[in-house]
This record gives sequence, structure tokens and C-alpha cells, in this order.
Amino acid sequence: MRYLKVKAYEYHELKPIAKSEVIYWLDQDPLEFENDQGETLLEMFSDMTDEEIKEHCEMNGYLFDDKGRPIHHLGAIVEEPKTWAFPAKV
Repeated sequence: MRYLKVKAYEYHELKPIAKSEVIYWLDQDPLEFENDQGETLLEMFSDMTDEEIKEHCEMNGYLFDDKGRPIHHLGAIVEEPKTWAFPAKV
């Protein structure tokens, strides 16, 4: 078995172009909520502030590579700061 190390970044640590990729990814599954009239509405992440997106990513444990691609699902943190290791398929 082989192991790979990948640097993982929180949303607020990303460069602006990578943040754009995160927002695009998040907009694929907008937040649903119901208003006072009982109507279901969607809230797009692209309409949120940078702080709101940061909080959402932190609450959900989202981590990203330096390009803004989600990588939180790949493995477990093995050392700080946020280096992830996971088995590589050969």
C-alpha cells in the first residue's frame, strides 16, 4: 500500500481564484429554507458574503486543495497543519 500526503486548506486560507471554485462547487447544492408563507426558497452561496461561506465551510469540516477542490472526504488528518494521508490506488 502507498500513502500520499496532500496539503489541505480551509476556505479562508485560499486565494481568490480558488475561493471562486469553492463557491461554484457549493452552488451545485444550494441551501433550502422555508419562508413565512411556507414557500421553499433556495439560497445560493454565490449570493453570500465571504464570512458566511467561511462559517459554512468550517461548520461542515470542508477542506480544499490549493485550487479550491474539495478534499475533506479523502482521509484523516495525520499531522498539523492539516496534512491528510490516504491510501493511493495503484
